[in-house]
Amino acid sequence: MEQNEDLIRLAGVVEELLASFNQLKQEKSDLLQTLDEKENHIKELQGSVARLKDEKADVSQRVSGILAALENWEKGADDEENKSLDENASESFPAASPQLFTMES
Repeated sequence: MEQNEDLIRLAGVVEELLASFNQLKQEKSDLLQTLDEKENHIKELQGSVARLKDEKADVSQRVSGILAALENWEKGADDEENKSLDENASESFPAASPQLFTMES
């Protein structure tokens, strides 16, 4: 009879161990699935970061081009203004303009 009780108790312990094992096995499966999902999400984020870096480089290059064009335009406007001032000065004050007519008696 004692053996019978020991076997029943042993069977109960084995069932508990099997239940714990199955629970741990399910937890492992869930964690592996979560890990796979996280790794896929990380890959998507890395792709997004790469695309954003490319976009940033493109925008930076375009902004630099626009700034260079503005600087060239400003230089051109300054040059034209200086040229215009020089022309106006030379028209207003003819320093060495030749005389076509002289009034000599």
